Amino acid sequence: MKRVLLALIASLAIAAPAIADPPSRVTIVAVFEPITYGENAFVNGQLLGEAQGGQLVALEQSVAPFTEWTAVAQTTADPAGYYSFKLHPSQTLQYRTNSQGLYSEKAVQVSVAPRIKLKAASAGRSSIRFSGTFAPALDGQSVAIQRRDSRGSWTTVANARLHDGKTFSGRVRARRKTTLRAFFATDGAHLDGFSNAVTVTPGAK
Repeated sequence: MKRVLLALIASLAIAAPAIADPPSRVTIVAVFEPITYGENAFVNGQLLGEAQGGQLVALEQSVAPFTEWTAVAQTTADPAGYYSFKLHPSQTLQYRTNSQGLYSEKAVQVSVAPRIKLKAASAGRSSIRFSGTFAPALDGQSVAIQRRDSRGSWTTVANARLHDGKTFSGRVRARRKTTLRAFFATDGAHLDGFSNAVTVTPGAK
């Protein structure tokens, strides 16, 4: 039994990563930024210094106004000291990393725009019915329904409140072929966002 315990302790000691001297620098970069909600982003970087392979790297995040930090994940550096974190933020966040108490040389930001989808159809000869989805859910917010003019500019013609923060619907008056989109103005935690454009001719089936 004693031999088994000694063998187990020895194997654990071999498996555990050796603690190297702290890195001389921790680099960091945000990849695929900005993103639309639901897309992936990455925070990558490298521990510079001797024997940094296998060393722990911690990831911290901060919400606006970016004064407080929370630890959210950790990984180990590859043999060359590189590390990577795959992220799915629901709002704009800043990130930093550290290894053995040394923080990355800067913080990086991943900005997030909402994902908005719009549908629209004729509702008679003089109106268009629209509906859509919005993510992430934002209670108490609304989207602007905008019409494109002949010069390509967009003008707000209606506002639609988000139901349960996730869906919207309504009607707008129109007597000719009309192109609409839904637009969300930044709330500070998310970038401006807009939906696909939909073209409808009132009265057409």
